[in-house]
Amino acid sequence: MTVHTFVAPTEAVGRRFINHALDESVATRRQKRVWALAAGGIGLDGYDLFIMSAALPVVQAYFGNHSSLMAGWLAGAAVLGAVPGALISGVLADRFGRRTILQLDVVLFVLTSLLCAIAWSPLSLIFFRFWQGFAVGAEYPISASIVVETMPRARRGRWVTGAFMFQAVGMVAAAAVATLLLLILDSESAWRWMLLSGAVPAGIVALLRRSLPESPRWLARRGRMAEAEEALVWLLGRETVDRQRQRMAQKGWAPEREPREGRVRELFRPAFRARTSLTTIPWFIMDIGLYGIGLFTPVLLATLIVSKGHTGFLTQDLKATAAATVADIFLVIGFVINLYAVDRVGRIQLQIIGFIGMAIGMLVVALSGDQSTTSFVIAGFIIFNLTVNLGPNATTYLLPAEVYPTRLRSTGHGFAAACGKVGATLGTFLLPAATSHFGTGRTMIVIGILCLVGAVITLVFRVDTRGRALAD
Repeated sequence: MTVHTFVAPTEAVGRRFINHALDESVATRRQKRVWALAAGGIGLDGYDLFIMSAALPVVQAYFGNHSSLMAGWLAGAAVLGAVPGALISGVLADRFGRRTILQLDVVLFVLTSLLCAIAWSPLSLIFFRFWQGFAVGAEYPISASIVVETMPRARRGRWVTGAFMFQAVGMVAAAAVATLLLLILDSESAWRWMLLSGAVPAGIVALLRRSLPESPRWLARRGRMAEAEEALVWLLGRETVDRQRQRMAQKGWAPEREPREGRVRELFRPAFRARTSLTTIPWFIMDIGLYGIGLFTPVLLATLIVSKGHTGFLTQDLKATAAATVADIFLVIGFVINLYAVDRVGRIQLQIIGFIGMAIGMLVVALSGDQSTTSFVIAGFIIFNLTVNLGPNATTYLLPAEVYPTRLRSTGHGFAAACGKVGATLGTFLLPAATSHFGTGRTMIVIGILCLVGAVITLVFRVDTRGRALAD
């Protein structure tokens, strides 16, 4: 068979070919490998989130500091570090490429896991946790960008949600590890092994990511067409690429207008203002609840249902961690539902439904009171966990990767993720003080009201990206 070589008359036409070839591809084994290694990084976020929530009571007991202020700093340092991590890595990934930042951030996670495990004081642990959070935040924009830029357009939402689902997988894995360590060690030093355990999956991901190619879309957008061609062939195979060339040559596509390079300030110009509002405000609101509730789920459950007994703190932490594990299983179920519905129902619809469900879950917990039955309290957390991952937690991660063009994709996603982590920081630092001063019930009602606001904002600034090709 004669293979017709297509020579792009301009870089714009070459970019259009690469974008089309990826959009219309059928997922290959190597595309799935890229997806899996991006998903593995997101799993580290979930792992880190839960392992710290389980370790927190033990850390406080070990250092003899039980103040709500110290709890907020210990739990929130990583979340605070995720703000500059997401923002800076997004800008760097658009400038220097996805592959380099993907490798650096997971190496930083391994290093900071080791440092956290040998922390000698609360202040040193807070410092190391900040930089571990920086690595976690850096993962958001680059993992999302590499997935949407390498996977087919068909069921793209499912691929991105599937990658983000590993956050819940990481949380469940951390719950199992934390429970096992508490059972085996039965010591105040168990927290060191909990925080050290994150270095194991991170090290595996770091080694495997060395084989990843650069995003062909990003390379083409930077004018590095030969490298883009090589990466495209690596992902799809030579035969598929040549076949797509023949089809493009027959269509004779004309070059499109050259878009200018993206800058952060462009996110606030009229063309992108509504998209920036859609991707930032709901994520900010969602993370207030997700991290405020997620980081302190064992603590809240201990307050509401475990502390009625007269057992020691290690036993209480073990019981609360086990109860939280039951609730966290529904995080995975929520993601599974999203996988099925995201390309059928749509991103916007699921985000609105999820925010409303989160509000209902918080209302159930609020109405339970401080002396409620175990089943009623856990039911509220189950509703919250199910609907947060059915909707906003998945869709706020997906939408920024779809609504921005390639030149702005990581920058826009990084800015949106940073806004989310600002909300997460507020939730993490304020929730202990709020529950202490105003009670758990009233605090849950406020979070529920914020969730309803998130639903309204989503409706007002909605942008339907279902089934659309990515913009160059």
